[in-house]
Amino acid sequence: MTAGRIPSAPDVVVAPNCMRGYASAAEVAEALAAGVRRARPGADVALRPLADGGDGTLDALYAACGGSRHPVEAVDVLGRTRKAQWLALDRRTAAVETAGVCGLGALRPHELRPLEAASTGAGQAIAAAVAAGATTVLLALGGTAVVDGGGGALAALGARFLDRDGRDVAPGPAGMVEAVRVDLAPARRLMSGVTLRLLADVRTPLSGNLDSFGAQKGITEANRPVAVRALRHLAALLTDAGDPGAGTRFRNPWYGAGGGIGFGLSAVADTTAGSGAETLLEITDPHDSIRTAPLALTAEGAVDAATWQGKLPGTVARLRRERGLPTALVAARATGTGADPLITTHLIADPPPAHPVTGDALREGLARAAEAACRTWADRPT
Repeated sequence: MTAGRIPSAPDVVVAPNCMRGYASAAEVAEALAAGVRRARPGADVALRPLADGGDGTLDALYAACGGSRHPVEAVDVLGRTRKAQWLALDRRTAAVETAGVCGLGALRPHELRPLEAASTGAGQAIAAAVAAGATTVLLALGGTAVVDGGGGALAALGARFLDRDGRDVAPGPAGMVEAVRVDLAPARRLMSGVTLRLLADVRTPLSGNLDSFGAQKGITEANRPVAVRALRHLAALLTDAGDPGAGTRFRNPWYGAGGGIGFGLSAVADTTAGSGAETLLEITDPHDSIRTAPLALTAEGAVDAATWQGKLPGTVARLRRERGLPTALVAARATGTGADPLITTHLIADPPPAHPVTGDALREGLARAAEAACRTWADRPT
C-alpha cells in the first residue's frame, strides 16, 4: 500500500462486543466471520472486535494500540482480594476497566449484594496507574455490580466518609447513608493534575441508574429505598464538601454508567464523560471502516432497551444509519427491536435458548446468524 493512503472499506466489517462470561469480542468476531465467509466466500471481511466501556475494553484498546499491561491487587465488590490489571497506553496515559475489578461477570446471582457492594477496586487500580506516572486515565465504565456512585473508589483514593462520631463508614450504599460528611482533600491531592476520561457504555444519568440497571445488580423493591437514599445523600455530601457541580452531574447523561463510579470520582479530578463506544471507534478504527463498509455485523448478548442508550451495537447501527448503510445485530436474546429498515436482528437460536449457549454451540449459532444476516442483505451493493 502506498504510504499515507487510506485503505478502501471492506465488503463486510464484523465489529461485535463480547458476550460477557461466555466469549470475548475477538472470539465472537471469529465466529461471525466464519458465517459471513460461508455465505459470501469472495467477500473482503474485516474483523474489528470492540467494546463500549464495559467488559473487554482493555482487550480492545490493547489489540488496537498496544501498550503494556500492569498487574494490580484490588478488591472485588465484596471486599475479596483479586488480581486485576490496568493498561499503560504510553508514559502518561493509562486505561482502567471497572468491569475488571467491580464486574458482574465475577459474581454468581446469589452473590449480588448491592447495598454492601463497593467500587473500591476501581479506585485502587486508578491509584496504581497514577502512582506509575499517568496523568490521563481512560476509565471504562460498564458491566459493574455496584450502585455506590463511586463512593468506594473515592475512599480508595483517600477520601473519608465519616459518621456523627467521626468514624469511617463502610463503603457501599448501606454505609453511605450513615455518613454526615466527607473529607475529599486527600483524594484531591492524589489526583491533582490528573484528567479522567469516562468511557460510559450508556447515556443514563445517575438519577435514572436504578430504574434502568438496578435489577441486574440485585436491586429489589425491598432494598431500593436505601439505594436511592444513598445516591442522593452522596450528591449532597459532595456538594457540602466543595463540589458545586454534584447536583447537576447527578442528572447529566453518562454519569450513571458503571453504577455511577465516574460521578463520585468527578469530585476529585478534572473529568470528561461521553460515549465509550464512540471513543473506542475513534481510537481503534481510524480509517472509519465500521461506518463506511457496505454491511456491518455487530453483536452482544442481548438486544434490548439498553442497546439504544449507548451500547456498542446500538451506536454502530446509529452511526451507520446516518449514512444510509445497513447493520445486522446478532444476539442470544432480543426485545423491542423496532422496524428500522436499515437494522436487522438475528438470533443465535430461534426460539432463544432457555440456558446460556457456550463452546461449539455458541460459535455455530453465531455463524448461522451471520449467514442469515448476509442473506438478508444479499441485494445490497458490495
